[in-house]
Parts: sequence; C-alpha cells; structure tokens
Amino acid sequence: MDLDVAQVRAFVVTADLRHFSRAAESLFLTQQALSKRIRKLEDALSTALFVRSNRAVELTEDGERFLPHARELIRAADAAVAAMHAEERPLRLHVIDPRLSPMFLLRRLAEREPGLRIDRVGGPGLVSAVDPLLRGELDVAFGRVSGCGRTLPDELEHRVVRLEPLVALLAPEHPLAAGEVVRLSDLRAEGIWLPQFGGPAEWVSYVRELCAGFDVPIDDSGVTYDLRHTLEQTRYGKLRVTLAGADMELAPDLELRVLPFEPSPLFPWSLVWRRGKQSPGLRRLLALAGRTSREEDWCARDPAHTWLPRADTEMLTRSGAARTTS
Repeated sequence: MDLDVAQVRAFVVTADLRHFSRAAESLFLTQQALSKRIRKLEDALSTALFVRSNRAVELTEDGERFLPHARELIRAADAAVAAMHAEERPLRLHVIDPRLSPMFLLRRLAEREPGLRIDRVGGPGLVSAVDPLLRGELDVAFGRVSGCGRTLPDELEHRVVRLEPLVALLAPEHPLAAGEVVRLSDLRAEGIWLPQFGGPAEWVSYVRELCAGFDVPIDDSGVTYDLRHTLEQTRYGKLRVTLAGADMELAPDLELRVLPFEPSPLFPWSLVWRRGKQSPGLRRLLALAGRTSREEDWCARDPAHTWLPRADTEMLTRSGAARTTS
C-alpha cells in the first residue's frame, strides 16, 4: 500500500490540534480539502481514524495506533525534502521597516525552525512589493492589504497572520498615566501626537480611519528624526500621548508608560504571495506561520473591546482567520 504524504500530514496536524478548521488554517487548506484528504487516507487504511462530534474531534483506537508511525513518516519525508533542497536559495521577503511587527514574527518563526533561510528586502509599503511579487523577484511580503493604495491582483494570495494591538506611550507624569488603560474617548481634546505624520499608505489610512472613528485629532506638530527621537520627546517634552505597535521594542531605558487602548486598535499584518506552484521554502514558511499564528493566538480578538477598520473586519470574516474571544 502506498500512502500519500499530504494525507498523512493532514491526519497528524488534525490529531495534534483536535480541530478541523484550525488544522485546515495551519495547512493553508479549506476545511473541505482537509476533510477530503483525511477521508482518502481512511479509505486507504480501511479504518476510521477520528471520532467526529459537534463538540470535539478525538482519535479512534486505530488512529492512536497509527499516529506515532504517521509522525515518523512525516519526519522522514521532511528530512528527505530538506536534503534535496539543502542548496535552495533563501526566500526573498519584503518588509516595510525592520522595527515593525514582521521582524518580531520572523524571530518567533526562526525559533521554531532555526533552518529558515530568508533574505529581507526593504520597501516603503506593501504597494511597492506588488509588481516584484508578480514578476517573481519577491517570494512573499508582509503588509496590510486593506488601504495599501492598490487592489491586489487576482494572481496574488494573502492571509492575515497577526492582529497587532496598538499601545499608548506616555510620560509617567501624564494625567492618563495613572490608569490601567487609555480610553480613546479621553483623547478627543489633546489628540494623538504623531509628529510629521506619514508613512506607508496602509498605515496612514489605518490611523486616519481610527482617529475619525473616535473623533480624536491627529497632532502632527513638531519635528522627529527617528523613532527614538519621538520617544525621547514623549518622555521629556510636552505631556503628549503617542502610539506604537505592541510588538515593537520601545526603548525601556526611557521608562515610558506603555498602556493598552480601550478599545484596543488591532493592526492586521498579512502574508502576500503569488498564486500557483510554490517553492518548498515558501510552503514551509506559510505552514509554519499559520501554525504559529494559531498556537500563539496572533489573531485572537474580542469584538467588544477591540477595533478594526470595516474593510479589515469584513476580510477577516470572509477568511475566518481571526479567533474571537470574549
């Protein structure tokens, strides 16, 4: 009997997660495609591997017996692929700024798979990566799809892998620093300080929609030369509130107060890649990112206490990428 490695992998991931939709997401499959692979494997083995119910997915006795052998088969298959692609070139991945969340995400992925080989290519925003992705000059890109300044062509696929909370940064002497959260409604008078406000289109459109939604003005007064300069002015200058992504390293020596907003704005980071045949390295990256996102709750959100632009909310609803909490 010949076993299909993809079917065996679908079984192992589902056995680990005990959840069909999460397993499908981690493998970048539809739930229907995942179920089809498992049914074909069960047909090949002439036995049921799972007991399915509305509440849980459990292994049958045959499934428990098959699982360690299935793991060994996947390990051997992955080792064989790795040996064949030992000289495979690194993936070319587009990132907007090395200080932003994608670098945090890449470090977490590298901890899980130390052999991950990636060449980073910088750019001013996701829109600058679209044509290089189409031409094959880039393999994958990080960015916010909505509001990036261009509708993505049908030749490109994308998936949200991180909903990054934005946090408030303020001096300990600021009147709002004594609280546990900064309510966006409390900033309607002073606004959010973003000197020389600008940047990639997806960031600018996000902040403008956020501030318009809560009637919070953007204070773009003053001059800044880099992030450190902005943080130093926030700590030692006028008492103002600025914001940053929770994944960023934010100069702990300045002893700024870092507080969550209420509601918490979530910035959606997607991976974007070209449809069609994928290199083994890209397949591994996508699978690893999906699995890590799920296991570390990178896309968890509580709709009652978080905020997303309408377009991003609709996209997440369609894709089912976010895990809602309450």
